[in-house]
Amino acid sequence: MKNVFLIRHGQASAGTDNYDRLSATGIKQAELLSEYWKHSGFEVQSAFSGSLERQQHTAQLALVGVDARPKVGTLDKLNEYNHTTVDRLFGQDITKPGDWDLSFDQYLAIMQRWHDAGSDVPDNAESWQSFSTRGWDSILSAVTSTDSSSIALFTSGGVIATILKQVLGLGFEQTIQAIWHVRNASVTHLKIDDRYERNAFLVDYNCIPHLQLHHDETLITQI
Repeated sequence: MKNVFLIRHGQASAGTDNYDRLSATGIKQAELLSEYWKHSGFEVQSAFSGSLERQQHTAQLALVGVDARPKVGTLDKLNEYNHTTVDRLFGQDITKPGDWDLSFDQYLAIMQRWHDAGSDVPDNAESWQSFSTRGWDSILSAVTSTDSSSIALFTSGGVIATILKQVLGLGFEQTIQAIWHVRNASVTHLKIDDRYERNAFLVDYNCIPHLQLHHDETLITQI
């Protein structure tokens, strides 16, 4: 049985010229996760990240607190979907360009249009169907590529939610709710029986004790 930990990146820099960069709060969140891991004796033997800057920077900061810190491999399938492209293609009459302050109903409507488009998307755009399965594919790649019993994957909220979709059999709207609620620098823990390719169990979801113990609401974000 292998332990797989899914870590969402720290807060991104929404509304700036580089969304993909960690904000000052995002850096602090990752550093607090590192401190928590150090004091709790957390062990991880293998680590992977998507290729996005915010994912890789979070991995770099968080793993400082791990003894025998592993080298971080890159798995592009851990990358988030392209928000800009999806909003442009499916957000007409729902959002304005650069609008980050969406209601859940607006977000659900955009994602529903993306889902309903099926494979009918431009060649340079990803379909929902492709996105919703590649996160689980990244876990299978990570689990089969190493003998490690404890694996950390640094990724994004959408990927974490679609992995839960595969593990728990979530419906579409439940999956979108899960995306909406994944918190920055949170940890989701799965156990996977690698003798059976899809035998996975959810242990913890969206956990942030490393942030909550500081009693500072500004540290709890979802960007």
